[in-house]
Amino acid sequence: MPLDLDRDHRRGGQRATLALAALLAFATGIADAADTPSAGVLLRRARHAIADGRRAEAAEGLRAVRAAEPGSHRGLEAAVLLADLQLKGGDAAGADRTLADAGQHFRDGEPAAQLLLARGWLAIARGDASGAIAHFAVVAARTDVRTARELAALGTGWARLTATPPSPDLPAELVSLAASAQDPMLRIGALLALIRGHAARGEQRAALRSLRTLRRLARNTSFADDVELGIGLAQLDLGRPAAARRTLARLAAEAAPPEARLAPEDAGLTLADLRLPPAAFTARLAALYAAQSRPGLDLRHFLGTTLDRPAHKDATAALALAEAALAARKDS
Repeated sequence: MPLDLDRDHRRGGQRATLALAALLAFATGIADAADTPSAGVLLRRARHAIADGRRAEAAEGLRAVRAAEPGSHRGLEAAVLLADLQLKGGDAAGADRTLADAGQHFRDGEPAAQLLLARGWLAIARGDASGAIAHFAVVAARTDVRTARELAALGTGWARLTATPPSPDLPAELVSLAASAQDPMLRIGALLALIRGHAARGEQRAALRSLRTLRRLARNTSFADDVELGIGLAQLDLGRPAAARRTLARLAAEAAPPEARLAPEDAGLTLADLRLPPAAFTARLAALYAAQSRPGLDLRHFLGTTLDRPAHKDATAALALAEAALAARKDS
């Protein structure tokens, strides 16, 4: 058979062209992969953008992380950070949707509980007590972790204090937690909520008794100064300005603990907040949770640092209230 050199040459050229095209496609794929940042890189870039105040860029990066790894630890962190950006931008509903979507990928375990607890407190911040209670109920039903269940019970109790019309009875969840919570901080949180409930119902003596119970529980802890401030204010509400003055004078004379001296002056709850009725106080607490400067869902950490406030810095102002009440009594 005669050789067709032109045909063989053409076939060889075609094979060479196809091989070159395949090589170029492979190289381009490698380049594209190299140009696409990993979820870890995107998350680091988003954190830097948040720190620099580049909110839109940060949100774009966080959405990319969530799209790439919705069910990973990075995806969960991205959802938390994105929800925090949305809250600070005034989009509470968007933040709730972000956390709800993340919850589809975390149905059980600690991440699921933390997401639901966060959604419950954000619902309180929006004035949706029934929605909050529903989220907390799911936590109680899905987890056997005692701390998560106690946090859900505490959230339910706080939410019931915000209900309209108010319940004629104090929330049973708070009564139970105050007596039996495994976590001492949650016992303190439950007692503080009960004290507010008593005061709102005009049960000032019951509020003062609960504060004295709390004084024993909080002795030698960082909550001790908060309790003394509360006792002084309760004595004022009971019409006992002389007793209030003695309590508050002792508190003002004590050396403030180091953590109180270092606390920012404008952080957290104020003395005026402590005088709010239960519904307004709970809404204020939930709003602080939504706006906390350290993004995250750790509700126990938030409650611990917020309720354990630098009470010493308010002692002088509260003492002035007692002095004014005494002066008014003398003038009358």
